[in-house]
Amino acid sequence: MSGEDTLNTVLTYIVDIFLILSMVGSGLTVITFMLFPKLRTYPIRLILYLCMSIFFAQLFFYVSFEAWDTIMCLPSAIILHYFFLADFIWTFCVAFNFYQMIVKRNRDAESFEKYYHLASWGLPAIFVVAIAATKNYVNRKNFCYMNAQLPVFLGFFVPGLLVVCANAVIFFFIAREIHDTLKNAPRSDKKEKSKEFRGTSRSFLDRSVLDFGFIMTFFPGGVAEMIFLVLFSITTPLQGFLIFLSYCINDKVLSNYARVFAKCLPFCSRWEHLGSSTTVSGTTGSNSSTSTHSSRSENLSSSTNSVSMTPIK
Repeated sequence: MSGEDTLNTVLTYIVDIFLILSMVGSGLTVITFMLFPKLRTYPIRLILYLCMSIFFAQLFFYVSFEAWDTIMCLPSAIILHYFFLADFIWTFCVAFNFYQMIVKRNRDAESFEKYYHLASWGLPAIFVVAIAATKNYVNRKNFCYMNAQLPVFLGFFVPGLLVVCANAVIFFFIAREIHDTLKNAPRSDKKEKSKEFRGTSRSFLDRSVLDFGFIMTFFPGGVAEMIFLVLFSITTPLQGFLIFLSYCINDKVLSNYARVFAKCLPFCSRWEHLGSSTTVSGTTGSNSSTSTHSSRSENLSSSTNSVSMTPIK
């Protein structure tokens, strides 16, 4: 076995493991916020829709390998393509919602939700119908998917690349806004705001990781392609798992689970109050300049904290 064959075999195992972690993570995220309605704020609802898309896209990725010689080949190829596109667009919608909340400080950001649904569920359907009408879903070397480079380019590459570029621009504005707020915040506030910045950056980047698979297509053959193939295999399949770490591994979620499990396992009750403490931001009795900066910091805090604290309407 050549070195390239060995690498491909290793990457296959890595992708399989990471995809399973991603499906488990996205599934647990959906289950968690369906179980606890009080935690299901408007931004969290968008995360749920994203996780649903991730779960079904990655599930039918496996099915498309197993169903290549059955009657399920065509349906699995269509569903796989549909939910991957939905994943792309929901990623953009979540990023745009962060922009509205943090940069624009739009208190009516929830009014955009109906447009998010139209785009995320409607646009993929248009692509899928167009490609199905031209009979471009087939068995492709024991894998059910699109059968030619042009449909793959127009129906997968272009939408994905546009989302990656748009998310990069949005993150720039969000990072700049948070950086400016941190710079102008009182010293006593900076530690808390730094935590918010790291949390917001991590959760945003989890959904906006640059898809190295797109870059890989510009470097066919050679060492460059191999490097981006490794990066693609490591980063891309973990999306659902990273979202789970960002949104479910925290005191609020753990305290809710502790209350549930305490009914059968009394020792879990010791963790019931993990998410009950709150931190008061800002300072009092400061001069007018500090008050202005603190106000701006509190506005940012209310925007970022609404991801987990705003009650569902």
